[in-house]
This record gives sequence, structure tokens and C-alpha cells, in this order.
Amino acid sequence: MQPARRRFFSTGAKYAGNTEEDLELGIKYYGEEVVRMELVNRQHRAQCRSQLNRMLVLFGLAALYLSFAIKFSEHPVTFGQAQILYPVLLFLTIFMIILHSSSRLVQSEKVFYSWDLALQTEIVRTFGRESYCVQRGNLHDIVINEVIEDLDIKYMLILRTKGNLFRERPIIPLFHSLSPSLECLQHIRSHLHKCWLNGKTDRSERAYSKEKPSMVAS
Repeated sequence: MQPARRRFFSTGAKYAGNTEEDLELGIKYYGEEVVRMELVNRQHRAQCRSQLNRMLVLFGLAALYLSFAIKFSEHPVTFGQAQILYPVLLFLTIFMIILHSSSRLVQSEKVFYSWDLALQTEIVRTFGRESYCVQRGNLHDIVINEVIEDLDIKYMLILRTKGNLFRERPIIPLFHSLSPSLECLQHIRSHLHKCWLNGKTDRSERAYSKEKPSMVAS
């Protein structure tokens, strides 16, 4: 069964007035209590190309400067000279900043939730990924919270914890790296809440079915 897919705007895309959605949400159920969600950044390739173009422009400027510095220098050019050393260090610093920014670009965010087991989050970046798992006994609730940042109201989907984990991480943001819009967060929360309630309802029915024969026998 293919996951259901739907496109949404990110907060930045809405503010920029984009006409095409930049996020795509995929939801796949494995029964009534298990769901896997993936929020994909549809602009990731374009963002990587933009960073690559910046690197090429930087290398071009560096090569152009060095060629002019060597050609018009009155003395033999060595790497230790200030007119060579300082520009090279500057170019390398800018290159490392661009490379680090490129490596941190988010390709997708994933959440796997099972009422019996846990909730696992994963952020896939250009280079590497980050994951975090919360056991079922430490899950308290999933809510949408309003946050004021730079005189602007932003919305975050957060997981509230309980038990021992509450002391370390009372809240855990979900799908925050791509800054999805409120509509997207509401859609995600509705599906997570559905699995949450299905798990509780199913357990209640099982407990009732076990107790019912003993009540009839008495």
C-alpha cells in the first residue's frame, strides 16, 4: 500500500508568497495503531544547487585574484606573502561556511509511532541524520503550541513527556526543522492523535472483554 501524500507550504514559503508548495507529507498506516510519516523538502535539490553555485563563484573569484596577483607582482610570489596568504585564508573560511551550511540542509523529517512501542523521530540532512526515540511509557501528549519569535507568532508541534524523561526533556519538537505551516501541523497531529486514541480504545475493549466473563459468572 502506497503512502497517502499531500503537499503543504512551509512558513517561509507562505511569507515569501510562493505559489507552489515546497513540502510534501507522506503518511502510511500499518494497522490502526502504527503510522509512519515523512515530510519531504521538495526544494532540497534546488537549495543544494544554489550552494554549489556559490562555491563555483567563490573558486572563480579566488582563481582570478591569484592569477592577477601572480601576473602583476614585481617580486617572486610565495604563499607566505600577505597579499596571497590572507586572501587564501579568507576564501577558505567562506568555503567552509558554505560547506557547513550545505551539509545542514534538511532533506526530510520522519516520525514513526507505535502505541505498543515508542515514537521515533529522524531528521535526514544532506550529510548525515539525527534520530531520537521516546518509549511509550514516557509519552504524555502531543499538542500544537504557539511561540513568539522576532515579534511573530509561530506554531510548533511538540511532544510532552512524563516520567524520568520529563526531567531531561519536558518537550520534544516534532517536524520543526522544515517549519511547516499550521495547516500541515494540524494534519499531522490529527493522524498521530488518531493512532493514540485507537490504541487506548483497543486496550480498553480488551480489558473489558477479559473482565466480562468473570462478572457474568459471579
